[in-house]
Amino acid sequence: MYAQELNNLFEEREPILRDELKNILQIENENSFNQALSNMVLFGLIKRVENGIYYIQSSNKKFKNLKPSLNDIIYKKYLKDNAGFRSGAYLLYKYKLTSQVSEYYEVLSNNVSSSTRSKKEYNGKAIISAPKFHINKENIRYMEFLEIMKQIDSSDYNFNESIEKLSNLFLEMKLDKDLLIMYSNYYKGNRFINLRNNIKGVIDYETA
Repeated sequence: MYAQELNNLFEEREPILRDELKNILQIENENSFNQALSNMVLFGLIKRVENGIYYIQSSNKKFKNLKPSLNDIIYKKYLKDNAGFRSGAYLLYKYKLTSQVSEYYEVLSNNVSSSTRSKKEYNGKAIISAPKFHINKENIRYMEFLEIMKQIDSSDYNFNESIEKLSNLFLEMKLDKDLLIMYSNYYKGNRFINLRNNIKGVIDYETA
């Protein structure tokens, strides 16, 4: 019964979270649920990637030893449903401020403790941090923009060219200047003085 339902809901080698399995099994008692999970692994219905993440093994013998990709695991665990986004150098690449492709996953996500800072996972290939404010569908673009501005010195362009490109991006993303200023106030302290000043530079450039 569970095998058919799993195959209907998930693709082979797709990461499956523990909570998703809990919804399927509908077992309230924690010990009973854990035992059921262990039995599903024992009988080959699912395989364990790590604590809390499982997958259906490929039916193709050629790929039976392949686990879910790190990209899929990161997405399911930290990014799905606007719970987070890839930050760091990847953002500069995504928005064409650099041609350098980052091999690391620097992630800001709601799905960690609010005190989490630069937690390394997967042999250091992923660095997970809590965001400055809770991310949702409405404000995720604002935090992306602020995280880009935080790393403006890593742009392939000089400062003035970067400000111009950020001003264009500000328009493309249809951001509200008052909301952007409001969210920038979450980046407190001397460490982020330049970021807050550069926000004004972008807005002034856009209105000039």
